[in-house]
Amino acid sequence: MKTGNECKVIRVPIPTPTLLPHTTTNCYLIGNKHESILVDAGYDQPATKIVLQRVMKENGLALPKSIILTHSHPDHAPGVLQLVDWKPVVYCHRQEEQATLAAVAPWDQLSFFEDGDRISIAGEEIIIFHAPGHTAGQLNLYISSKQILLTGDNIVAEGTSWIGPPDGNMSDYLQTLKRLKQLKLNKIGPGHGEWVENPHEHIDFVLGRRFYRENQIKSLLEEHGSLTVVHLTNLIYDKLPHPNVFEVAKRTTEAHLIKLMKDDTVIMDDSYFSLK
Repeated sequence: MKTGNECKVIRVPIPTPTLLPHTTTNCYLIGNKHESILVDAGYDQPATKIVLQRVMKENGLALPKSIILTHSHPDHAPGVLQLVDWKPVVYCHRQEEQATLAAVAPWDQLSFFEDGDRISIAGEEIIIFHAPGHTAGQLNLYISSKQILLTGDNIVAEGTSWIGPPDGNMSDYLQTLKRLKQLKLNKIGPGHGEWVENPHEHIDFVLGRRFYRENQIKSLLEEHGSLTVVHLTNLIYDKLPHPNVFEVAKRTTEAHLIKLMKDDTVIMDDSYFSLK
């Protein structure tokens, strides 16, 4: 007999003006009829609240009293402003504080989670991970009994997430992926797209793609001698889903170059990069 006490983890895709091939951003409702939380809040538009309230009603969930933001980007955080009447406590990582306040202004008060913090919702323990990469203050959530990981934009269902300045760091990202891979996982709730049902294989795919790009950059520099970020990006990404994706592709190339300079493999001279 169902009592409504079981904890549900529900992916809620909300239409947002995000980067192709994705057209929605995932929010996640976690809880039961007595208590629940919301992870990410989507874009600041009326559809955000309409969709969330419909899903809450369909699943018999209590009104969330807390919203945990994985990061501050405009397709994940500003939807908080549509949910003011819920009177939620809004959480982020302290490294994301200023960017989050800018994203949710005039909201003026945040609370913070740090790596290793634990919360209990509807009888389920949730472990908070500080998982930098896509942004410096990215938070990921691990529901240990269900072996579910909510990754924000560290993982997307189709392709790979962009990583680059000013928010992202490739060295941090690779370390985060290696750490997340050590978890026991049944599935991943990505920032965009369907549930990832082959979590470890998918993390391996993302790691493989990043190492492939790194080696590709080194090969191109060896072939051409020296190249700018724009030249490299044009050579690497010859087919993009839309021209507006070029900027984030360029930032991802730049993030690889920053890592390679940190590794003492690449040097920069007057905006041109070459192998050391």
